[in-house]
Amino acid sequence: MAGTKIKLKDQLGRVVRVGGDGTNGATVGKNLRWPDGSLVQESQIRNSGGQAGGSSGSSTGGSTGGIASTVWRLVREVPANLQKLAALVGAGLAVRGSDGTWHQRSIAAGEGIQVENADGAAGDPVVSLAPLVRPAAATVSALRLVSEGADGVRHLDPTDAASVAGMLGVSITAGDAGAAISIKAGGSIDDAGWSWSPGFVFAGPNGALTQVPPATGWEIVVGYAPSPTRLNLTFDEPVKLA
Repeated sequence: MAGTKIKLKDQLGRVVRVGGDGTNGATVGKNLRWPDGSLVQESQIRNSGGQAGGSSGSSTGGSTGGIASTVWRLVREVPANLQKLAALVGAGLAVRGSDGTWHQRSIAAGEGIQVENADGAAGDPVVSLAPLVRPAAATVSALRLVSEGADGVRHLDPTDAASVAGMLGVSITAGDAGAAISIKAGGSIDDAGWSWSPGFVFAGPNGALTQVPPATGWEIVVGYAPSPTRLNLTFDEPVKLA
């Protein structure tokens, strides 16, 4: 495809090549016209701040009737703001300060909060509740509702008021007395060994999870099972059964 060399404004000896199918340019005061057919004059542009419209000089504003001009210096030069952004090293989230400087940040985990992909390099950061960690006061099995006392956590007894009052969450690890037990107090738990029917899950004897509502003691709704292997934790207020 044939092309035409065009000299760059204020650039001695520098040109760009325009393809043969490019459109012809226009010159203010010569062949650049307003929508009504009148010539665009430099005075109209200066007087209207770049938004003059028509031969009457009335301002049209917006993007439909206005005109735009190119500041060639901004095209040729990379703004300092972008240079500072490009100078950031490593993975992270770019944050612009009030003074125009750029900083690199990542989302930090806090107490009870865990963050996946904190720097956003592999995708969106994911913030979720981190498991609580407590010492076991007695042997604790995984996937049991536990109660916390002064000496640690143990399986919850839904017939004992003090045990119910100390309800903490569902254990996701097991251990003997003194072991560090991880406990989820919110969010979801998935386990391939479950076979729930869609519906509520309750606290059963010795902290076991069951879909059979209790007849005595306290009724504690642990959560809701939307699928056979998932439990969404909710922990409704315990209800004393008559």
